[in-house]
Amino acid sequence: MSDEARPQGNHPSQSEHADHGTLRAKSASHGDRVELKDVLITDELHARPDRRANLAEESDCLRSLAWVMANSPEALVDTVLQTALRLCNAGTAGLSVLDRTSTHEEVFRWTNLAGRLAGHVGETTPRNFSPCGVPGRYFTYLSENTSIPIVEGLVIPVRLGNEIPATIWILSHKDGAYFDAEDVRIMAGLAEFTSCALRLTRSAAAAKKALHEGEGELAAHKATEANLRETQSGLEFVIDARTSQLQQLSARLITLQDDERRRIARELHDSAGQYLAAIQMNLSATLREDRALSPAQVSRISDSLQIVERCTSEIRTISYLLHPPLLDEMGLSSAISWYAEGFAERSGIHVDLDIPKNLGRLPGAIETALFRVVQQSLANIHRHSGSHIAKIRIALDAERVEMEVCDHGRGIPAEILKGFASATRLPGVGLAGMRERVLAMAGKFNIKSGPAGTTIGVSLPVQEISAP
Repeated sequence: MSDEARPQGNHPSQSEHADHGTLRAKSASHGDRVELKDVLITDELHARPDRRANLAEESDCLRSLAWVMANSPEALVDTVLQTALRLCNAGTAGLSVLDRTSTHEEVFRWTNLAGRLAGHVGETTPRNFSPCGVPGRYFTYLSENTSIPIVEGLVIPVRLGNEIPATIWILSHKDGAYFDAEDVRIMAGLAEFTSCALRLTRSAAAAKKALHEGEGELAAHKATEANLRETQSGLEFVIDARTSQLQQLSARLITLQDDERRRIARELHDSAGQYLAAIQMNLSATLREDRALSPAQVSRISDSLQIVERCTSEIRTISYLLHPPLLDEMGLSSAISWYAEGFAERSGIHVDLDIPKNLGRLPGAIETALFRVVQQSLANIHRHSGSHIAKIRIALDAERVEMEVCDHGRGIPAEILKGFASATRLPGVGLAGMRERVLAMAGKFNIKSGPAGTTIGVSLPVQEISAP
């Protein structure tokens, strides 16, 4: 169907400048266009005899419209058109809605139709023409595919606020079937229902659009959240892997450090210690020999002997601090007792020991870890706490060995302790080293500190314990 042959639309004068318009189809030669002014007979409408209102039928129709509005608002326009056919004895009823084509031409689109022209739903008419006429006989701009005559049409504007976006209209297809003032009254009421239907349709469309947009935004947010969760999961996996690697590396470094300390202690004892012992024996032999030595020479040799003795003592102490031989030979209890005694002599800090007498041998790694914690804790007490007393307590059961090292010093500042607990602040290498050593053995490490002093707590799992 060509654009010129399409069913045409309502003239703006009848829909925008008047409450209603009535049009009468007039003859024209084939191919001539009939102008609106030639067919507009609104004035004649009011001269026709009044038709008595059928209030019972109208009331029944209004109840049906009210039910549809409440329960199926999407069907309200079609119900209005069926009602118009019924109450006005019309041949066709339609709704024309103002629209624009792809070329931006304003047209009326027949969105809803009922009656004999119902097959033309969706077609358009130019904005400047009425829906009335028959191609080749009356109005040449109507469909060439219909032979249905159009005798008269009644057009009522549909108002939405200050706008008139549509018209509702009825057509007569029989000669002598004309509309009157009663039809105008009925159609004006139906136009109000149509206006409500358009409002509901627009509201529903807006709500549907908002819902669709909201669902789109929600889906986008969910996709973003899923991506963030996936990224977070990936990062957490990487962090966990890196943390595990660092913990393994830390445990390996601690083990290598202990092995290196043991090796250096042995080298100092077996190498430097033996050299100093030989020097001491040579100097002593020189003094014992019956040879003439000046008093000055005797004094120098005696001083050298004292220096050698001091060096031997220092090397022995360093060797024992690096790795006490008692730890390997006698176990943890003897090593801690020996170390605490030496620490008290060097620092002037009294050390109380609470170690079970029946404490047997523990696995070597556990004994080394606990001894290093005692060693570092006592060093920290001497350097930082200002306490004159320290306490070491060891408890043992079938599953775990627990140890506490306490002092009565000034304590650790709360912000430093909080940062250490959250791993966001490193108060010192000593504390961090103790914690890493204990955690690497699946143990627990905690610090309690306040104005009354500090307590270092360690708990390690024990699988095998040797008899005392």
